[in-house]
Amino acid sequence: MELSPLRRIVNKKFVVTFILYTLILIISNVNGCFALQYTNYTSDKSQIQFQYPSDWLIKEKANRFEEGSDIDISKNNIAAGKIRIHFINDLLETFGSTNLDSVFTHFYEGHTTDDSKYEYQTLESPSFVNVDAQRTGSFLITFKQKNEIDPIIGALQYWITFVGNNGYVIDFISTSENYGNPDNIEIRDHFIKSISFLRLNNITDTGGRISSVSTLAE
Repeated sequence: MELSPLRRIVNKKFVVTFILYTLILIISNVNGCFALQYTNYTSDKSQIQFQYPSDWLIKEKANRFEEGSDIDISKNNIAAGKIRIHFINDLLETFGSTNLDSVFTHFYEGHTTDDSKYEYQTLESPSFVNVDAQRTGSFLITFKQKNEIDPIIGALQYWITFVGNNGYVIDFISTSENYGNPDNIEIRDHFIKSISFLRLNNITDTGGRISSVSTLAE
């Protein structure tokens, strides 16, 4: 029996709708497969918890005599992107002060002054944000090797905060080309938002100092 023109149109619309729905499901599943996955990590030694990309490698210092940062997180190499966490358990010994504003100012100046090897440019000026409800200084710079035919050019973002009697200097470093790619943008945002400091024993006062040790610096 021959279908009426109206019935044929309805059947064609059904077929087209079914095909479109199937394609949407396939695309959604493909995107889900390639979406970044994250792994929880807790460091009792550095008193911090966070999430990092599941296909990145993480390494934590075995003891304080090892060189480098306390926790390194990267995929393959520093060019693609690397997160470093430095844990400071004695603010006075390391910074000579418990005043976050003062330490942050000196830290920025010390990391943006051109030297014999590198020249620096500030892309995001120093500002304060909240990381796990803790006041945190942050800035973004680029660096470029001097007197090189093929100089290394990189981007470096810092976060520095005091938590109780402890401090954290966290940075994300990569080549300038890789810094702003969509994956790295998501990784940085997700990582920072996922941070939880395990011991919030003291409160930073309005002057940026730790209440329990501020008198030592006066």
